Amino acid sequence: MVASVVAALCLVAALVMSGLWLAERGKGATIRADRASATELDASYRDFASEVMTRLMTIRQETLTEDVDRIVEMIEGDFSEQFTPRRDSYEEVVETTAVVADGVVSAAAVEQSTPERAEVIMAIDQTIGNPRSQEDQDRQYRVRVTVNRHDDGEMKVSGVNFIP
Repeated sequence: MVASVVAALCLVAALVMSGLWLAERGKGATIRADRASATELDASYRDFASEVMTRLMTIRQETLTEDVDRIVEMIEGDFSEQFTPRRDSYEEVVETTAVVADGVVSAAAVEQSTPERAEVIMAIDQTIGNPRSQEDQDRQYRVRVTVNRHDDGEMKVSGVNFIP
């Protein structure tokens, strides 16, 4: 009788320990999945901000209107309120001066993020060609880009702040 009680207690203890072990294992898997998911989301924020800034800093005469249309589609909020009303004057200046520019994001990292928003800090190199100048001009910028992510997963840039 005593042996059966001891065996039953051992069996209950083994079941409890197995349950605790499985629960902890599940928590570990969830934490790893959450970290992987956050890393993937940060990469998406970084890639989207890089695409917008590359488009913004690259100027081509032959595709100017389409390029500006695409930028307008990718922005919202304060940045859109600043950029969109000035679009016509921007296009006019680019056409009048015949400026050509190549912008390249040389480094980018997510500074902080949530599932709805991220701040991406980046370094951008730009080469500007002007027919009135014999030499191209190289410029470097550091910017902080605010990216919003909507419920449907669509991302938009709502802020671009140049860092001195």
